[in-house]
Amino acid sequence: MKKQVLIWMGSLLLCGAMAQAQLLVNRTLVKFNVSGAIFKNYTAQYERIISKNSSITFSAGVSLNAPLPFKQALMDRFSDNVDAVRAINTTLFTKYVGTLEYRFYLAGHAPTGWYLAPFVRYINMTIDQDYTYTDKKGVLHRPNLKAQFNAGGAGVLLGYQWMFGKRIGLDLWLLGPFYGTNVKADFVGNDPLWQQLTAEDIQNIRRDITSTKLPGYTAVDKINLPTIEAVLEGPYYGVRAFGLALSYRF
Repeated sequence: MKKQVLIWMGSLLLCGAMAQAQLLVNRTLVKFNVSGAIFKNYTAQYERIISKNSSITFSAGVSLNAPLPFKQALMDRFSDNVDAVRAINTTLFTKYVGTLEYRFYLAGHAPTGWYLAPFVRYINMTIDQDYTYTDKKGVLHRPNLKAQFNAGGAGVLLGYQWMFGKRIGLDLWLLGPFYGTNVKADFVGNDPLWQQLTAEDIQNIRRDITSTKLPGYTAVDKINLPTIEAVLEGPYYGVRAFGLALSYRF
């Protein structure tokens, strides 16, 4: 009887050791966000499983001279504003983003199933845009404005990950609102036709800048001709949503 008990205990220990060994192998996943590539946003992610219900991930993303996301939808919305349409058409941005997250897999089967992931992220962004307006004489002005800013934020992501066999998987970044530090984007450029502007033209430009409506943001004009300058200030916020990454586990 004692011998049987020892055999059972040994079997249980062996099963536990095998389960632990299974947990310690193939703990790494590398991913590429295929949905972001549609908008020229290229993101790679590294995920490391640290227990049966948790992992740590790091993502790095870059967009180089990319147009505004959902550009056509914005153009449709402002179709009656010629200057706004020109601005949307000429806007390009370059950004670098780094995101660190801790994932908690709700069913305890990392890396598969639903997960919640508190995260922090950092962004460096440069924006290039033609700010167009027509003066009282009917002359079109197109000063090119550039801005650059850095910001950080934190949030929580809800997602789901599938594994198809031992190696290939899909990771859905479903919804991840975040909020962060203050952003101060200083748009600066020169108007080569500034000498044609009247006092009324300048007042119209100032009014156009300060009437910019973005939730939580304020816009201030700092025009000192020939320099056109607009400062946009507010919190860094947004949503990580509907990202789909192809993953490989090893």
